[in-house]
Amino acid sequence: MGDPFLQYWFKGFSEALNNISDEDKEIIFAQCGKACSDSYTKQIYIDEYKYSVTIDDFLSRLKSRFPEMDFQFNKTEQIIILTYHYCACDLVRKGYIKTPLLCECSRQSLLYNWGMVLDRKTFEVNLLKSILNGADCCQFEIRIHASY
Repeated sequence: MGDPFLQYWFKGFSEALNNISDEDKEIIFAQCGKACSDSYTKQIYIDEYKYSVTIDDFLSRLKSRFPEMDFQFNKTEQIIILTYHYCACDLVRKGYIKTPLLCECSRQSLLYNWGMVLDRKTFEVNLLKSILNGADCCQFEIRIHASY
């Protein structure tokens, strides 16, 4: 299960999240999501985008690097549905934290990763469903406001 100290610490963190505003959660998780991305995924997004010819090619390249992900791209509406078949968060997988509020960290991480390859003003990321909320998978909608 992991370090007992971290179990207690993250329990307190989870309880504290219940007592702060959504705006404050967004501020905290923007930094946490950035740190998570900086540790691994950001560079993969940058590298795979650099060698991609189309958005479909980019999504295919990402899928090859992250087998837990699937993508559905609606070209007409410029919407990507990203599905995680299991929670890829190390904190969840190691049993440190279980609150669905942590899914904001994943959303922020996706905002940061996609912002590395697209102009941040041209897209938004929304959580559709999550394993921590009882769903069978995690899904995010990436809505692109420019033509790609």
